[in-house]
Amino acid sequence: MTKSPLISVILPVYNRIDYLEKAIDSVFRQTYSNWELIIADDASDEQTRRYLHNYETNPKIIVIFNPINLGLFANLNQAIQKSIGDYNLLLCSDDILLENCLENSVALLNKYGQINLLLSCHQTMNQDGKIFNSEHKNISAILYKLWLRENKEQVFSAEITLPLLLKEGSINGNLTGMFFDRQLFNRIGGFVEYWRQVPDWEWVYRVAKDKSIILSSVPRTVIRSHSNTLSGNNFQCFTNSFEVVEMIKILLADSYLSQLKDSKKWATHIMQLHLWYALKGLMKGQWKNALKLMVEIHKTVGIHWAFLAMIQYLPERWKIYYYQSFSLESSISMYNNLIRNVDKAKQSGV
Repeated sequence: MTKSPLISVILPVYNRIDYLEKAIDSVFRQTYSNWELIIADDASDEQTRRYLHNYETNPKIIVIFNPINLGLFANLNQAIQKSIGDYNLLLCSDDILLENCLENSVALLNKYGQINLLLSCHQTMNQDGKIFNSEHKNISAILYKLWLRENKEQVFSAEITLPLLLKEGSINGNLTGMFFDRQLFNRIGGFVEYWRQVPDWEWVYRVAKDKSIILSSVPRTVIRSHSNTLSGNNFQCFTNSFEVVEMIKILLADSYLSQLKDSKKWATHIMQLHLWYALKGLMKGQWKNALKLMVEIHKTVGIHWAFLAMIQYLPERWKIYYYQSFSLESSISMYNNLIRNVDKAKQSGV
């Protein structure tokens, strides 16, 4: 493995000109120099395209202008195919890379010899760029500390990753910072393009089934939290919920996960969250989509079980609302049980 691999930073763009300069500058500030930047503009407005033309003469940057809007994940797939790096790192236009992001990734690459997929926790900033320092605002750091226990990084086998993907959902939490082998991408294929919200979750699932991944508790990126995000818009129109239901169906049908006694319980917990959204939609008059979502939840885990789980979760939901924080008790219990079960299986030769 070369000690200085070329890293292709993939930056999908659709407007967001207020944040774009800081995202691009964060690539130029990297302590690691062997990189190329692929800026993939997905038919942005004239102001954004005019701004991006300024980078076309830079030899380290390739700017792609799509004549029509492809959508985020089709745009990502196209940009990755046009990159030439040994590894790819994703960067959303409203986020930034910490200065040692690429250097840190390559250090892990040199340590482990190969990285199929590296996921790291991230810092969080508000719309104005102020980084949140209070612990309860950085759920990513708390969860990664839980999953990794005392380790800064750890190789996760499928036996650990697959249950986490069902219990916790999209464990990467964000596209920004995903670092992966280009050959892996070529082999397992790109992101699902007809989904808008969960393709990264589904893609990590395919990777986890194929190869072990590495998780790191060392933050390499800063994610911007603001109201005008793609995920926020998708929640309002139920796009997120319908896709989550489909992803849960895929996970429940997995040959390994289907054998775990807690799989249905984990799936029901996620479904109760979306049942809550459906009930809120009913109160807002969004009858058609809300009722359709409830039918899909019933097909997946049973509406009665999801409703019971929702009632049981109400005290926790109130704490999250009131304290703007959350409890990790259930995640800690699930994760410790998972580790014990995997250790037992290894000892028995399973």
